Amino acid sequence: MRQSSRRRLTLLLALLAGAACGNPDRTPMVPTGPSANRAGEGFSGTDGRAALDAVRAGNERSILAAPTLVPPGAPLAPFVEARLYAIANVAMHDALNGVAPRYARYADDGAIGRHANAAAAVLTAAHDAIVGAAPGATAATDAWYATAIGALAGSEGLAQGVAIGHRAAAAILALRAADGVAAGGVAPYVSGTGPGDYRFTFPFNTPGFDFFGTGGFADASNWAGTVTPFVIRSASQFRAPPPYGAASNAAAVLTPRYTADFIEVRALGCAACAARSAAQTEIALFWMENSPTGWNRVARAVAEQRHLDAAESARLFALLQMGEFDAYTTSLESKYHYNFWRPVSAVALAGTDGNPLTSPAVGWEVLAFPTPPVPDYPSAHSTAGGSAAAIMEAVAPGRVRFATTSGSLPGVMRSFSSVAAAARENADSRVFIGYHFRHATDVGLAQGRAVGRYVARHALRPLEEGDH
Repeated sequence: MRQSSRRRLTLLLALLAGAACGNPDRTPMVPTGPSANRAGEGFSGTDGRAALDAVRAGNERSILAAPTLVPPGAPLAPFVEARLYAIANVAMHDALNGVAPRYARYADDGAIGRHANAAAAVLTAAHDAIVGAAPGATAATDAWYATAIGALAGSEGLAQGVAIGHRAAAAILALRAADGVAAGGVAPYVSGTGPGDYRFTFPFNTPGFDFFGTGGFADASNWAGTVTPFVIRSASQFRAPPPYGAASNAAAVLTPRYTADFIEVRALGCAACAARSAAQTEIALFWMENSPTGWNRVARAVAEQRHLDAAESARLFALLQMGEFDAYTTSLESKYHYNFWRPVSAVALAGTDGNPLTSPAVGWEVLAFPTPPVPDYPSAHSTAGGSAAAIMEAVAPGRVRFATTSGSLPGVMRSFSSVAAAARENADSRVFIGYHFRHATDVGLAQGRAVGRYVARHALRPLEEGDH
């Protein structure tokens, strides 16, 4: 029932949203030339370049495979997307560290093969993990792998590298086989009726989305109670504080901070809002794409600028995507714990919220329709950005300047002086697009940073001398 509901949801959303956002920079990289890792030499010279190219190629291939997780043209839930990326990047990380141990492995605990071909291990791990997590991408992934592994023909340690790659992918796929994601977290949900309580938003309050006879649809309402996180102990470990510090949603909408947030989003977040500047509109649309894809692009830029090697890059990408998954899981737990309404509902019902300083606006609708069918608080998009920033700061500390593009606003490039600045703008974008109150974005950003710091401290740690 839950799986069929999610499939039906994606098809209906496809009719509303059209084709999924494109990604202008999805050109796969394929390593070329032989590379053999020898005992004691680590990854240097040609070996290191080939291993790094393999990590980047596998990372890119997982992005290309993501659209096959849903029917053609249907939107892909970011928390489902993050799982694929996490599995693929963890497999590559474990495979690389199964050749030359440098960081703790996540799932694989097999014997170290110091004479194995590192690039072959990484490519094989990526292939098997992607095919296992996204079967719809099998044909394209097989073709990519045949070309990539073929370029390594004749290299020393090739067969052993392939074996380690198979083993690393099998380990993470087995570990995540019963992680609860298949059920989708979709369950019956009854919306509230009081001021501040979440209401089903259009079109999810229409008969076509009333899968359970409750009057509408709220996505992933049982995600946090269904899935297993990658690193955090539980979905509630970093639960957000109550909205606006109030004892109830009805009390929250009477606070001065809520009033200020309401006035701001009412003025800036709608499709016809004249007060929103052209720059704010660009920010809203630029950051609209799914966070796992957008932040993966940022991480690649940071890795290249900081000259991270194969092991460092593999670790960064794996931590990033495990953090994205755990950030979404954390946010969804908080969302359904508090069930706070979205701005589109708040503006429509402002005349009945008990706050004399708020007022409704007839026909108010978000900049990019529709409002996602989950409660407002905290902003999951902001939580994902906060986690990504915290992980990149931990793995690649120091000042970094970078520019990045967006799949949801092709042809536009934005520059940032730090990943923190990018995460802040990402959070702000959800106010400008009309999806969230600012308090939800501020708390989401802080929540994500807490998740990201925890993931960076507790997973894939550097090995101590003698652990190798």
